[in-house]
Amino acid sequence: MLDPDAFDRGDIFCFDTQPYLRELFETVRSRTKPLTVVVGAGVSMNSSLPSWRELIDRMTREIGNSSTKMIALRDSSDLMRKAEIVLQILKDGGDDLEDHEIIQQALYSDSDATPGVLAESIARLVCANRKYARKKARLLTTNFDEILEGALSSYFPEEDVKSFSLKPGGSSAWKAWDRRLDRIGVLHLHGLVRRRGEPEQPIVLTESQFLKHGAQVREVISNALEDACTIFIGLGMSDPNLVGPLYATADKSTPRFSLVVPPGVDGVTTTEAARYAISSARYLEDKLGLSPIFLKSYSQLNQVISDLALAVVQPRRYRPDMKSDASLVYRRRLARALDDCYTGVGCRKGAEIPTGQAAEELTTRLHRALEIPGGPLRVLRELARQYRHPLGGDAGENFGLFLWLRSRELEEARHRYILNLVGTSVYAHREDWSLRHHVKISRETEFAAAQAVFTGNVQATNLTPTPIAQIWRGIFAAPILMSGIGSDRMIGEAPADVLTVGAITLNSTFVITTNGERVASGDLSLISKLDSAAKNQLLDSLNKAAQYAIHPS
Repeated sequence: MLDPDAFDRGDIFCFDTQPYLRELFETVRSRTKPLTVVVGAGVSMNSSLPSWRELIDRMTREIGNSSTKMIALRDSSDLMRKAEIVLQILKDGGDDLEDHEIIQQALYSDSDATPGVLAESIARLVCANRKYARKKARLLTTNFDEILEGALSSYFPEEDVKSFSLKPGGSSAWKAWDRRLDRIGVLHLHGLVRRRGEPEQPIVLTESQFLKHGAQVREVISNALEDACTIFIGLGMSDPNLVGPLYATADKSTPRFSLVVPPGVDGVTTTEAARYAISSARYLEDKLGLSPIFLKSYSQLNQVISDLALAVVQPRRYRPDMKSDASLVYRRRLARALDDCYTGVGCRKGAEIPTGQAAEELTTRLHRALEIPGGPLRVLRELARQYRHPLGGDAGENFGLFLWLRSRELEEARHRYILNLVGTSVYAHREDWSLRHHVKISRETEFAAAQAVFTGNVQATNLTPTPIAQIWRGIFAAPILMSGIGSDRMIGEAPADVLTVGAITLNSTFVITTNGERVASGDLSLISKLDSAAKNQLLDSLNKAAQYAIHPS
């Protein structure tokens, strides 16, 4: 496993640092075994849906009696037991709702969630195996939602993507469907609760439901592990229905890997939490035959899955022993991509900040990026008309772009896991000392750009005005993805070669809210009012602005 002391040093997406990572890539790249992917709540959370704990908390907040609700919210029972109690209280309240209806209200309460980058990368990996390597790739999930199906529909015809559950005959139907490699089924081990439409039973959330259906779930997982390379993604690995089959088959030679981002612990640094998580994982390794692979962030976890798909479609070039510039191994591609990006923003060889005339040119380019066709200001102006929102001038909302890139400086031959502010649309710094701003990418970071890279997802945050930053109140941040750096191969209509190289932030003079907070009248950002479709428009515009700023041609 990974040495805990190595976790905090540089970029740990490294075959020398993590032998299990090398083994995973060699196994998938060789195409000798079918692939089984087991997906948990982490993938839904990356798509802006709640975790298991948050789902139960949302259900608890629907309890009508305030005293009962307070007691339930403070109840520290095991989550399966608490779900049992909360569901019973809600049904006793007289609303005459079934379990799936209560879960549906809590699961989809906030917005129309769309597949996040994790779901998209999993879909791309499955497609690469089934359509390009002509090998079986099975997909199982403990999630109630259809996020995976939504992502798969970008790679398979919609009619060839189908959901299954453990209802009578469900497992057999899933296996029969999956025999054809040009279509894919998703087996929902705990049932499926659709946003609209009928559920797929049985629903497994409470203690009694786990006891009733657990044996069937364990049998299905055991069968899926047979003669396959299995990857567990977004799972806590404490579910007895997962641990049981792993323990029972620990002496088998089938490779099984768990991709893990160490959880955060209040009052404890990321490094200390990682040390504990890595030490705790000895149990998974020794008793369950599981090979844990640790990543520093969710975007790095996503990068592993994305690169596995690239290794499937370009197996000859994705080899650690290949030393030439043709190598597609992550560390070499990242180095080339960052060199390309820094050159694009006007940096000299080895420099991380453009200076002098180059800095002024980047500022001009970022300012122009706001106004390019499909750029942020053009999108925002159209949305402002729809929402009757004041934009520009002294009284309206104003915006600026800030561009951040992954550091290309090395530490012990690995890229440091930090972001570097290289330029803004609102001012230029002619001297590198006046702009240099390195930010560590970690769970506890306060910087929206670093949060976006850590989560691999859009982030919104607010600032308290300070003497040196008086105008900015809200920040909307998104990761920057570059494609086709080392390979022009496609998987479906998506590039096989995708890298996260930094983040772009849209700074606002108004406050951006994400959870319905109240702000002073007139201070609420237009971004806070947007529905999910409009936010996706804005995200597309930010991506265009970032690409233009780095490579205007």
